[in-house]
Amino acid sequence: MNTEIKSAGRVLDVLEMFSTRCDGFTLSEVARDLDLPKSSTLGLLRTLHQRGYLIREDENDTYRINDLIRRDGFARHGLILRVVPPVMQALARSAGETGLLGMLDTAGQARLLASELAPSDIRFDIEAPRRLPAYASAIGRILMSRLPTPDVEAMLDAAPRAALTPATRVERGAILDAIAAARETGFAIVEDEFCVGGTELAAAIAMPEGQPSMALSLACLSQRYRSDTGRLQALLSAAVTETAEAMARQGRP
Repeated sequence: MNTEIKSAGRVLDVLEMFSTRCDGFTLSEVARDLDLPKSSTLGLLRTLHQRGYLIREDENDTYRINDLIRRDGFARHGLILRVVPPVMQALARSAGETGLLGMLDTAGQARLLASELAPSDIRFDIEAPRRLPAYASAIGRILMSRLPTPDVEAMLDAAPRAALTPATRVERGAILDAIAAARETGFAIVEDEFCVGGTELAAAIAMPEGQPSMALSLACLSQRYRSDTGRLQALLSAAVTETAEAMARQGRP
C-alpha cells in the first residue's frame, strides 16, 4: 500500500529536481518535467521561495536552490530560513532600504545568507549568498562584538585588511573601537567604509541555543540613513526582536 502524502511528495520532488542543477529551472520546465499543472507548480515554487529554500532570478524568471541549503544542508539553517523571509520583507518595505541576513564565516569573513531588496528606485542590489570582509561590514562588526577580544583579534588578523574606500578603517585599534561601540549600543554602523555613499546598520539576533549567531542589517544610502537614523534603528531593532521571538516559538517542542 502506498502511504505517501501527495502534497509532501510533490515538495520533495521539486527539491530533488532542483538539487540536480545549479543554474535552476523555470516554472514551465518544472511543470513539464514533473507533469504538474502550472498553477499548482507556481504555488509550490512560491512557497519554497518565501521559505528561503529557492532563490528567484527575476531577470529570467528562473528559480534555483539556495546555495546555503546546497552547501550546509537543511539542519543547520532550516529554522532561520523558515522564520526570516517575511520579517525581512516587512523590514525592507517599512525602511525603504535593502535588508540582509548574515553570519560570521571563516578567515575573517562575514557571509550574507539572504537579502530582500528595497522597494525604492535607487537602492542597494546585493545578492546572497556572498562573503564580505568582516572588518568592513556592519554584520561582521556586530557579531564580533559578541566574541571575546582575543577571538576578535584573531579574526582581524586572519586576512589582509585593505581600504575599500578612503573612509575604510583598517587599523586594528580603530576597528576594535568600532566593535566596542557596537557592543555598547547594540548597533554596528559602517558608513562609507564598504562603498562610498553606502551605510550598513546591523543588529544581532538572539538565537536559540545550538543555532549559529546571526544578524540582520539594512544597507542604506548614506544620505537617507543620516536623515532618518532614529526610525531606521527602531525598525531594525523591532525586526531583530520579532525574528528572535519567532525562532523561540518555532524551536519549542
